[in-house]
Amino acid sequence: MLRLYFINMAMKKNFSLITTLFCLSFFYSQNEKVFNRIDSLISAKDIQKFIENEDNKINYYLNVEDKIKYDSYCSAIGDSLKLKQNWEKADFDNNALTDLLVTGNTSDGPTTIYILDKGTHFESKKLSMGKLYEECSFSSVKDNNIEYYSIKILSKFGFLSNLIKENLVYKNGEFIEENQSPKKHNILEIKFKTSGSRLNYNRFEMKIVSNKDATWTSEDDGFIPSGVYTSKLSEEDFKEIIDFVNYIDFENLNDEYNVSYSDSHTGYLTITYDNLKTKSIRDYGLMGTRGLKKFYDILAAMQTNQHWTKL
Repeated sequence: MLRLYFINMAMKKNFSLITTLFCLSFFYSQNEKVFNRIDSLISAKDIQKFIENEDNKINYYLNVEDKIKYDSYCSAIGDSLKLKQNWEKADFDNNALTDLLVTGNTSDGPTTIYILDKGTHFESKKLSMGKLYEECSFSSVKDNNIEYYSIKILSKFGFLSNLIKENLVYKNGEFIEENQSPKKHNILEIKFKTSGSRLNYNRFEMKIVSNKDATWTSEDDGFIPSGVYTSKLSEEDFKEIIDFVNYIDFENLNDEYNVSYSDSHTGYLTITYDNLKTKSIRDYGLMGTRGLKKFYDILAAMQTNQHWTKL
């Protein structure tokens, strides 16, 4: 009888443990929130130590203070926006781990970066574009996305834009302009090529058609000998490209973009879609929009992530 009593007690404890674990699992599955190191940061001093900690491997150094050292022109604009603080938390990549958006002072002026907790490591990237592209920039967080305000530099003569507000979402590994209602165009062909510059003669040319055939024409591009190469894209890779092109609302982008400095590459993007409509974009500097810049990166990455056969 005594032996049976202990067996029953052990079974009750095991059942209680299983019930507790199930409840905890259900709780976290419902809330999806996992507390991490960024959650514990509550001051500019905490964030400074977090960035300087070599174990975190943050790629940028910022001097995080309560006051950002804008010049008088940018400071007046920043004050009018009444932003909350120089750093904010959110889950930008929707993995249930808190990420960080922070602006700090650097030798090149105020700089904004974001730090993503990827579970096994932190990923940090620069969000602000720098003095070659923007006179001022300011950021705030809303609904796990970023509201980005900036004064763009429009020409090498120093002409400036009005204050521009962009809603940025984390997509395909970058922050790009939000599109709440992407259209689903029938993409028939995508052509992209770059010219060389006075300082860099490398050229890049690629074509993708709706049957998933891709052609890469190599001409002094620094990767492989010059020639024409072909590849058949997988359904997954092709869908990613088409979905991304539709997301950036290519149809309504400008026909021409220019950076304010000289001696840069020029990109030529032509998309044939629907009933043989065409959209052509000339992008001097390859910085037309964040979405376009990411799309150029996706195409360039195909040089190494696809299997190519020389014709």
